[in-house]
Amino acid sequence: MRRLLILACAVVFLDVTFFSVLTPLLPSYEADHHLSEGGLGVLAGSFAAGSLVFSIPGGWLVAQIGARKTLVIGLIGIGVCSPLFGFAKEILLLDLLRFFQGGSGALMWAGAIAWVVVAAPTDRRGEMLGIVMAAAVVGELLGAPLGALVHQVGTEIVFSIVLLAAAILIAIALNISGPPEVESQPLAEAWHRVRRSDVPRGVIMLAGPSVAFGVLVVVGPLRMDDLGASPFVIAAAFASGSIVEAVIGPVIGRISDRVGRTLPYLIGVGAMAVAVIGLGLFDLLPLIFGVVMVMAFGAGMVFTPASTLVTDTASAAGLNQGYASGLSNTAWGGGQVLGTMGSGALAGAAGYLLPCLIVAALLGAVGAVAKSLGIGPPLVSDVNEEMGVADGG
Repeated sequence: MRRLLILACAVVFLDVTFFSVLTPLLPSYEADHHLSEGGLGVLAGSFAAGSLVFSIPGGWLVAQIGARKTLVIGLIGIGVCSPLFGFAKEILLLDLLRFFQGGSGALMWAGAIAWVVVAAPTDRRGEMLGIVMAAAVVGELLGAPLGALVHQVGTEIVFSIVLLAAAILIAIALNISGPPEVESQPLAEAWHRVRRSDVPRGVIMLAGPSVAFGVLVVVGPLRMDDLGASPFVIAAAFASGSIVEAVIGPVIGRISDRVGRTLPYLIGVGAMAVAVIGLGLFDLLPLIFGVVMVMAFGAGMVFTPASTLVTDTASAAGLNQGYASGLSNTAWGGGQVLGTMGSGALAGAAGYLLPCLIVAALLGAVGAVAKSLGIGPPLVSDVNEEMGVADGG
């Protein structure tokens, strides 16, 4: 389990690092390619759009060929697309390559998360996923400063490193004992089980904060740039926030294994709602810096419980964990697309406050969905068949 956990952490770390590396570079891309706020939102959201489009196919692929092969296919994709992105000069090509980076990341996440969930003890699932989420946050932490470094040394060298990293991770994946044998589950049967379960509510609980995070990724750097922040200051803000999130995630995972998923989630979603309003209102750089910290605290409180809730409800419904992982990626990718592209378009038309107020209202709505689940112990099952694991796995 330890080697698998290290592999999963490394995979999500790589994916999120090269998602967040773009954040401090957005003002540069805006200037170099003469982009509007909407065009900038498309570039920032292309990665999440790829993740969204490939999420359900990624889950289906896990259910058909297994977690390891799906993971390897994703690593090959990101290993090829990232260096090409580093050398690309045309904005349409940049958008397209960023899209396929996100699609590859969806396959990586589907394989890694499904593999961990199937292998982890059910009473430690939140803790294990919390550790993986913390690795993703550390990737977010290093992605922002790496973006500032890219600003100095160029995209070609830094994005080409992904090819080497992907090759190393493929070698590691091929040398870890495989996950338990997973019974293939037709898509029609999976959809039938989803409709009769609480999985959709868990997906909604993931999607809402993802929208808010997408708004932060676009509006945060632009607001800080307007207030005179350099790429290094922007990177420092997001890196500091990531430290907060990385520390909170595993702790909240352990707590949610004991007290339930919804109470930590409600605290976190409330913090995010307050912070996103401040993002649109405040006109002082230190206050925007503080908003990033509060958003990070809230994200640390919500993403691990919500992600684990999806796996819990999927297990209770007899849904293959590959599909559960695909639905989680859909929630994250869909939320990110809506947040990044929507906030860019709205900010260009009506200013920064309107998208922030809309997202605050959305967070209130998903908080109500979470509360409807009740505050109690997490859903767990000791029955392997409920996890889609065949006998003898």
